[in-house]
Amino acid sequence: MLLYNELQFFCRIPLLVALIVFYRYTGVSYADAVSITDENLYTDDNGALWLKYRRKKNEHRASVKLLPEALALLEKYKDKTRETLFPLLRWSNLRRHMKALAALAGIKDDLCYHQARHSFASLITLEAGVPIETISRMLGHSDISTTQVYARVSPKKLFEDMDKFIETTKDFQLVL
Repeated sequence: MLLYNELQFFCRIPLLVALIVFYRYTGVSYADAVSITDENLYTDDNGALWLKYRRKKNEHRASVKLLPEALALLEKYKDKTRETLFPLLRWSNLRRHMKALAALAGIKDDLCYHQARHSFASLITLEAGVPIETISRMLGHSDISTTQVYARVSPKKLFEDMDKFIETTKDFQLVL
């Protein structure tokens, strides 16, 4: 997995790096990301900023509280003369640049934008203990089985959950 600084080193296009990181910290799909505007930003009663939008794919509502990394990128690319939150990077250009990035980084597999959405579901949320039902709502999925494809349980998460289970059940006694 490439970190933000490594991406900046390998990539000559800062916008591509920013979009990859934003997608990874929000789980927004490309189709939705290119159309989100200031109207999709919502401040809750505690002052936290949320991204709320209807998915292009299924019209389901997706809501995600913006993490500091995503907030920093929104601030960096803020431009009142533009309707969308980020400048448009067309899909064909995005794919071409992702392939170049993979080659520069020595990644043999196809590097695609959608992997950032999977990273959000697995590494950012599920490993942090966010329930799969909540992740499903964040991603705007209509069926939890779709979310299960995105949010893979890592060995680290499995071990942590087993440790929690053992801790919670340590006082149980088996009665035969």
